[in-house]
Amino acid sequence: MPPRKRGVMNTLYPPGEKPGAAGRMKNHCRRFWWCDLLVIAIIALVIVLPVIFVAIPKKAQHDINASTLEVTSQEITDPSPDGLHLKLVSLAKSGSDFHPTLDAFSASLALEGKDPFLYLNVPETKAEAETTITVDQDIKFESLDRFVEYNKVVMGSETFDVYLSGKTKVHQSGLKAISVDYNKKITMKGLNKLQGLNITDLKILDKPLSDGSNMVGNVTIDNPSVMTLTLGNVTMNLSVDSNPIGTSLLPDMVLKPGQNTIPMQSNVNQSTVLTMVVSKYQNAILPLEIVGNSSVVGGQHLTYFESAIKENTIKLDLNVGPALAALGINPSSLGGGS
Repeated sequence: MPPRKRGVMNTLYPPGEKPGAAGRMKNHCRRFWWCDLLVIAIIALVIVLPVIFVAIPKKAQHDINASTLEVTSQEITDPSPDGLHLKLVSLAKSGSDFHPTLDAFSASLALEGKDPFLYLNVPETKAEAETTITVDQDIKFESLDRFVEYNKVVMGSETFDVYLSGKTKVHQSGLKAISVDYNKKITMKGLNKLQGLNITDLKILDKPLSDGSNMVGNVTIDNPSVMTLTLGNVTMNLSVDSNPIGTSLLPDMVLKPGQNTIPMQSNVNQSTVLTMVVSKYQNAILPLEIVGNSSVVGGQHLTYFESAIKENTIKLDLNVGPALAALGINPSSLGGGS
């Protein structure tokens, strides 16, 4: 019998009793099965590991980035000079087929290009196509100056953007926790300079109230935002043609979304008003200018609200004719009519 041929193929696939590939494969599997399993395992790892450590984390971050976050309600209560209670309800929307659980995490809120004005605790959340996320906690300001700036933007804007940023981990069944960045640009409606504010049901008092108020009425304010703001006792300066005529107080003011009717009591220089009606505004319609003065809770000034209302001037035509007529004063007859 001639000696067997040696070589790589004959070593890996030794000839069988009968010529052909079947015998060679049988001998190969009998001798090198462990090597085949090792090769298969290596190939599997080469394919699977990049999926686990690269593709899946990349998809998780992509899905987070592609999701949206909308604030549906924002309630500020128990305000103090250095903090407040915040209840923030948001709706997260995602088109992903994956629905992981996000760990609770600390998130910052900031205006574009600015450092955070506060941090809040986002609770653990199971992501669905639509997920409601509720934050309900006491807040201490990260920076009072930056929170002042934020409130000025809220007061003066029809819409504005605020940026929420944080780091968390997502958990998908069967997979190790994946670290992701949670960064969202949130567009909200602002207070739009309190446009449309009006004073109604004006009444001149025969006898002043204990605080000296000699006029009462109602203030109607349209709040187009989703914010409920506890502002405390709000005072406003009143003037006509840049001439001060008095102040108004909106006690225990809470501004809610939609139309608000708020009781008002005013301390007005009545003789100055009558002089204006007699000399210049004989139709009894005064071009009133209103500028915020103070926001006080429990004797403490809320400077972050005060700074915003002090920069906002509201102009309206105030008809004092009905209030004068109720006292038996006919505005059209004052000044001899001309």
